[in-house]
Amino acid sequence: MNKKIYLIIGIMALLLVAIVFSMFEQDTEPATITDVAYTDLSVTFKPSQGSDIVADNFLKNPTVKLDEQNPGMYELGNTFPAEQTSSPQPSYVVQFDKSTGTFGITLLEKPLNKSRLEAEAYLKDLLKIDEKQMCTLTYTVAVPGYVDQNASGQDYRFSFCADAVQL
Repeated sequence: MNKKIYLIIGIMALLLVAIVFSMFEQDTEPATITDVAYTDLSVTFKPSQGSDIVADNFLKNPTVKLDEQNPGMYELGNTFPAEQTSSPQPSYVVQFDKSTGTFGITLLEKPLNKSRLEAEAYLKDLLKIDEKQMCTLTYTVAVPGYVDQNASGQDYRFSFCADAVQL
């Protein structure tokens, strides 16, 4: 009789663990941008979940330049000087791939956290969207090896997003 009770209690415990686990394991897959629509005044990012994100058409901003070397790529504002000058290197650069709607933010100056905050503020102001919407964008925040070998190879994300990696 004792073996049956232990067996039943064990099975019930396993079922209880499975039920609790399934309650907490919800579909927490982050929304991703599935399409981007462009008009003269706006850019609409269409996420896989939630509402569309409507931003100012930043591609019309005079600080945004078409990347001559990479068709469909844009350099957003804070970019490398066109010629070798004594101008200091920027603390970050932002690129945008029009075909995929993907932003690439590269941090180029230590302290890296300060550079990330500057890049976030710049992009938020350029797009005229809030932090929650920014977290839904398709983007990466990276550090090249020549800036910090130990920090390279990681997507740091925006500091205010749930999936951010501390710098």
